[in-house]
Formats: sequence, structure tokens, C-alpha cells
Amino acid sequence: MLSIVGVTSLNVDQVPGRDSLRLSSASRALTTSVDRLPRDGWSSQRGESLSGGEIQADIDALDDALYHVKIGVYSNSTYDLDLSIPSFSSNGYVWMRWKQPLQDYLEANDTDLQEHISLLNALLSDADPVLHPVQDKPAILSDGTYYQLYTYVGRFYIDRASFRHFPFLTISLPIAIEADDVAGGLGYGTLRFEPDSRNSGMGLYAGTGIIGWLNRGWSIAEYRHNYATNFGLGGLDRDYSLILYDITFGTSSWSSFWRLMLPLLVVMVMVLLVFKIRPDEQDARAGIPVTVLLTLVFLQQVYRGELPDLPFLTFLDQVYVIAYVITLLAFVLLVWIGRRYADMESMPLGEARDNLSKRLEFLDEVWPLSMVLFCSIAVVTSWYLIPAGA
Repeated sequence: MLSIVGVTSLNVDQVPGRDSLRLSSASRALTTSVDRLPRDGWSSQRGESLSGGEIQADIDALDDALYHVKIGVYSNSTYDLDLSIPSFSSNGYVWMRWKQPLQDYLEANDTDLQEHISLLNALLSDADPVLHPVQDKPAILSDGTYYQLYTYVGRFYIDRASFRHFPFLTISLPIAIEADDVAGGLGYGTLRFEPDSRNSGMGLYAGTGIIGWLNRGWSIAEYRHNYATNFGLGGLDRDYSLILYDITFGTSSWSSFWRLMLPLLVVMVMVLLVFKIRPDEQDARAGIPVTVLLTLVFLQQVYRGELPDLPFLTFLDQVYVIAYVITLLAFVLLVWIGRRYADMESMPLGEARDNLSKRLEFLDEVWPLSMVLFCSIAVVTSWYLIPAGA
């Protein structure tokens, strides 16, 4: 009790960020199987969706915006996934199309469009993730719009992963493109990005470049990114249009089971069967839980090395907690049964000795079945208590 009180008093509550994302009313592409979303509680959507009158208001704001840029993303490859940061590397193409009013704004300010665009989740690395224009100047298409193709290569931060479900893991590899205009001339009400959902997608090595992971599809959508600051310029908090392109990967459930769950299952079966060893071999019976405990610690350290330091217990962590409890109970019960057998040897033959012998034999029979039932209920409960959307 003192330990629980002490840890609780030292526990630090997380302070949520004040920035927010809202899925806009612009068109969206989602190739992830919709049938799987309710089953595993996973969605690549960030933030909240618009509702009610907000949808129509956002549609009107989209039509009224002075400048529109159609953005498409085509990832050639994704690779070098690192869950300890977490981050990934990627390269591919980004293209933009815009009309004359935005071009007039750029020429009046003597800037290029890429100077007002940032890759929001880019990380510092050997390959600085910036947009590199393929042509020196934007091309003018037959419909009068301006077109520029860019290449990108770099390392990007991962903001969403179902670590709580580990080892049954789903992870989203995002590339966030946002207007970089602190002065406010290209805010959400002025400049809107529209995803080119028809032409965006994945290249040959984008969906298969991460060995051991299964591709679950890609999506591209526009969000309204609200900064909880006006950057010291006065007025209200600033909103900017943001295009978020991501590819979703998941682990194979069977591979995760055979690799991480089966060894644990085998070790726990040894704990349950220890009561089937002959009672006169007390040293062997008491030694197995100690060996199992050391094995559990080793197995847990192995898989924890794959994960970042998390402020919560994953599903597999909770399963190991259950295993620790069962192992401790088995050891305590074995010690108690061993003491009773020692007492029984000093008892004279008679009804009292026979009754004690039957009770000890009953414990040896009931223990494995009762622990299997307890473990099954505890594991299923742990899975269903995982927060939705985590």
C-alpha cells in the first residue's frame, strides 16, 4: 500500500498540447479497408471531423478562399522504420497546381511557392527533407494553371501508432505539408490546399519497402491546423491549411503470436504443470517458478527493446503482469503446500492425516484449471479495456 501511494504521488500527468487538427470538407482519399476499422479500432484520421453546420461553413470558406493549391503526393519508397524515435525515411514526388491570383501574389512578393511550403513533421538528418523543384520555373498548362513538380527525400516523425495494442501493432507513416507563412497572409481563410486524390498514391517500393510489415493502404486529406498562438502579431490564433499524406502498415497477427506470445504461453504452462510433479520432490517443484521468473524478465526485456519509452502499459505488458502474478502465487502456494506435507509426516496415521492429504491433492488438481480460467478472463479484459482509437 505504501508503494502504491508513493508511486501515485510521484506520477506525472501529461499536459495536452493546445494545437488542434480538424478534418476539412475537401475531398479525401482513403484506400485502407473500411471493414477493418471497427474491428481493430484503428483509423489514420487525425483530430476531429467537422459536424453539423461546420461542414457547410467550411465548404463556403473553401469556395471563398482567394488562393487554391492542388497538391498531390506520390511516395516512391518508405524504409528505415525506427520505432524507438519513432520515425521513418521516404522519398518521392510532390506536385502543385495553382491559378493566376496566387501567381500574382508570389510575383508581387518576389517569392516562389516552395518558400511558403514546409514539411511539418520533417526531422533533422543527413538528408535534409525539403522540396526540390524539378524545373527552374513553374510550367503553364493548357488551362492556364501553373504547375510545379518537386522531389523530396528525408526522415519524418511518426505521430500515430497503436502501441497500446502491441504486439498487434498498426502504424501510420505521415508526410505533413503546410503553408509556411507566419505573417498571416496565407492563412486558412486565404489559402486552401486541395488533395489531388486521383493521382496521388504509392510507388513500387512504398508499400513493400519495410520488411516484416504489411501494407494496409494510404490516404490523403486536408486538415485545418489551429495554432494556439498568433505568433506575437496580435489578433486571433492562426489557422493554416495542411495536407496530410500517410501510408499505414501493420504487423502480422500470426507472426506476432508465434514470435512473442507462444514463448510466454509455453513458460506459463510449465508453471501450471509444476503441481503435477510428485509432492516428495519439493526442491524441483519450488525451483521451477524461480526459473520461470528469470525467463519472464529476459523475454520482456527482449521485446521492450523494440519500443520507445512509453508512459503506459502495452497489451503485452499487461499480459506479462498477469504472468508475474501467477508465478508469484504458484511459488507461495508451493511453499505453503510443502510446509503442510512436512507437518503431515509428523502426524500419526488417522483421519486427520487423511483429510489433510486429500486437501493437498485437491489443491494440486484444482490449481491449473483455476489459473487457466483466471488468465483467460484477465487477458480478454485487458484487451477490451484498451482505450478506443489508441
